[in-house]
Amino acid sequence: MVIGIDVDGVLRDFPDALFKAVRKYHPEYIPSDFTEITEWDLENNFNCSREELRQIYWYDHSDEVMGNGNPIYGAIEQMYDLFEWGEKEGHSLVCVTSQRKHAREHTLSWLGKYGLSFDTVYFRRGRYKWEVPVDYLVDDSPANWYFWKKGRGVEEGYILMDRIYNQKIKSTCRIKELSEVKGIITRNHNTDVTDKQLCLTKSDKSDFEFSPLTSSCLSG
Repeated sequence: MVIGIDVDGVLRDFPDALFKAVRKYHPEYIPSDFTEITEWDLENNFNCSREELRQIYWYDHSDEVMGNGNPIYGAIEQMYDLFEWGEKEGHSLVCVTSQRKHAREHTLSWLGKYGLSFDTVYFRRGRYKWEVPVDYLVDDSPANWYFWKKGRGVEEGYILMDRIYNQKIKSTCRIKELSEVKGIITRNHNTDVTDKQLCLTKSDKSDFEFSPLTSSCLSG
């Protein structure tokens, strides 16, 4: 299996890094009643436009936000555990992240700083992440969830990292910790193996016996 892992909102605490940058350089953007980032559309959390906000984290202070943002609590240790598990079970862990070209070096540096040695790092805009050759994608984006379903035709394979800004998504696979990924993939893999074995057992019974196999069994 190839398992894709997003960076911001899964490994790196982007909302925290963004808030700190806004507070430091543009405190006038922070509403008086601000508590935390609760909306996926970032401009809805601040007193500024989308363009003004992007100027902060994409351009003026991308090194601070992307290069020096804190990891999400417990994520690095859990990622180390996933690497070890993946190597043992024969799974490949790859990074799938959306970053502007001029700021990609900051994310690569950040991954290196925390010793996150992915087999491959894919830089893809969110709407195209579904095209990356992975069996599973762990991501926090509600928008990417829609693009995945539309692009692949099914929700299967999209593991939604639970965040306050994606609560409206009716995901069938939502996790709160990266450590939960192992259980999901192991259960799904075991189910697939059992189904295939059942299909083979039924088809080997008799050349003349009708067996109402599912389409997945017939696919070979």
